[in-house]
Amino acid sequence: MPSIRPKKSLNVLDITAIVRELKNMIVGRFIDKVYREENGLILRVRGEVEKYYLIFTKHRAGLTKYVIESEERKRDPVLKNLVERCRIEDIYMPRIDRIIHLRLSNNMELIFELIEPMNIILKDSEGKVRWCLHKYEGKDRKIQIGLNYVPPPRNFLDLMNCSVEAYVSEVERGGSDKVRAISRALGVPVDVVREVCRRLNVSESSISKDDYVKILNGIRELFREVTEGRLEPRIYVDKSTNMYVNVTPIRFLIYDEHFQSIPYNSFNEAVDEYFRRLELQEQERSQVSKLEAELKKLEKSILEAESLVSHYLEKSEELKRKAKLVLDNKHIVEELLLRLRELWQKCREKFLEEAKRIELDGVRVINFIPQEKAVILDLYGETVKIPITSSLRDVIEEMFDKAKELKRKAESARKALEELYRKKESIEKDIEKISREFKESVVEVVYGVFEWFEKFRWFITTGDKLVIAGKDASQNESIVRRYLRKNDLFLHADIPGGAVVVLRTGGSDVSDEDIYQAAKYAAAHSKAWTIGTSSIDVFCVYGEQVSKEAPAGEYLARGSFMIYGERRWIRGVPLELGIGVRVDKVDNKIIVRILSAPPEAIHRLAEYYVIIKPGRVDRNKCTSMIREKFMSYVKSRYNVTPKIKPEDIIVHVPGDSTIVGENYSDTILPWDKIKRIAQS
Repeated sequence: MPSIRPKKSLNVLDITAIVRELKNMIVGRFIDKVYREENGLILRVRGEVEKYYLIFTKHRAGLTKYVIESEERKRDPVLKNLVERCRIEDIYMPRIDRIIHLRLSNNMELIFELIEPMNIILKDSEGKVRWCLHKYEGKDRKIQIGLNYVPPPRNFLDLMNCSVEAYVSEVERGGSDKVRAISRALGVPVDVVREVCRRLNVSESSISKDDYVKILNGIRELFREVTEGRLEPRIYVDKSTNMYVNVTPIRFLIYDEHFQSIPYNSFNEAVDEYFRRLELQEQERSQVSKLEAELKKLEKSILEAESLVSHYLEKSEELKRKAKLVLDNKHIVEELLLRLRELWQKCREKFLEEAKRIELDGVRVINFIPQEKAVILDLYGETVKIPITSSLRDVIEEMFDKAKELKRKAESARKALEELYRKKESIEKDIEKISREFKESVVEVVYGVFEWFEKFRWFITTGDKLVIAGKDASQNESIVRRYLRKNDLFLHADIPGGAVVVLRTGGSDVSDEDIYQAAKYAAAHSKAWTIGTSSIDVFCVYGEQVSKEAPAGEYLARGSFMIYGERRWIRGVPLELGIGVRVDKVDNKIIVRILSAPPEAIHRLAEYYVIIKPGRVDRNKCTSMIREKFMSYVKSRYNVTPKIKPEDIIVHVPGDSTIVGENYSDTILPWDKIKRIAQS
């Protein structure tokens, strides 16, 4: 099997395919938000319901599903004012190069240059730079706010329009490696040239002049294949290591033989999966390498600390042993010291020579240190240093004291060593955690809106009817204008300020139980909760009785409606609500959803849930408590660390509350069934 370097960035063929797919998906939609990343941008693009995220970095461009929205995510103030709320009029490549233009409804263009040095530029209708990711100055151009935008110079031929003569001339001047010469002449990747050679049965090592034009036409056909949308997106995987090595918009015969291929429905999806895995691996390696370097230093410190502890203990025991030996032979040593003092007084010049001749009961002098006036004695095999001018009693006490001090130092060093061991264990756990989280993150964990009803509060009644409710006045307005049908039921608590609740009938009869559950939802999401009452009346009318048209001379505020005809009342509806989490597995994806419903219905929708009632626990604190419970449940059940945001939960907590119960459910409705109910 040939070894190839994993693809680190998209090539021009990839960009062509990305733009081809995006044209059908994002043109006509609005840029909702622009997030500034360390090395690029993320654009949130909205349709009627769904959200798309466009990512542009030095590695790639295209759609991504792996964006966790956060209040901490930076939004560039300039782009916020100039780009957000603009409609995308077109996405195109002005030439076959790694440059993408996004034309906006305000006559400005976002330009993504995925060539070195990667840059993103916003130019206005006059061609002046209004914003750029990086300032740049080279010999050919200068990118700076206020200057006219100049595109990067092209150092290769125009693939689709160059003359054969110019092309052949460039290849001939390109050196002996004709595959690379053709690649440089046309500005296309080497593997594209190799693929065309394979398709034409041309040997890469012996490309002749006759083959030049065949290869040129083959490359042009490959690009036409992509621009016309004849895509077969796939990721190629090294079978031995299971590592991603390439992602291509079409099938590449040069990889099919040696690598496993994973097909995808769209190239954007394949690119997102490929680069997400690559970025996670790079992130893991970066984080782990830093910790491993720290661990290496720590291990060196541990070895030094272990050596120090051993040294202190060894010296302490040695001193203690010698002190005890001197003490046990005190009378002999004192007698010897007495003779040595007398000798010192008489004969200092030849003191060591004469002292070595003195031996008392096997104890003798083996050396002398003049500066300290200390002799080194051989005391029955142990060497002991004793100053001849000091009291032997003081010497013995000092030896015992030093032994104790060394033992104390050994104990302090041992405590420091234990702390080093704890740090080492902590770093090893961090490394293990990073590796584990990487493995977890390979499983796609998805959050957010996917179906039209998920942008509202919603639930399914026990009679299999969809109920939707507005989160604010704007959504109340939207529900009535766009989603309330004449046979649906409109419900509202008998108090100003509350959610519009619609029970979708699907043109069939609904039970009293369905109506009661919808009424409980309306009661819970009303101001009745915040004032602390335990129940409230709720009225119900058909959709055809609700109007946004105000009587002559009157004005209806946003989120307000006129109700005509007789109302049906549900009296004394108790205020209680279930909030739960469900996790749906689709292929290799884990989709985490937070939802709410009346207690009678929540067990059919959430696999773990809590029941709340109006209470004295602050709304934010209650949200935090519920969030911790949900994160703990998902972690323990699915072995992934969920990134559940507080705002995902607080939207379902009507006000200060009390958690009165929690439970699990193994009988939740499959997501496919929920979707079918919502479509009726």
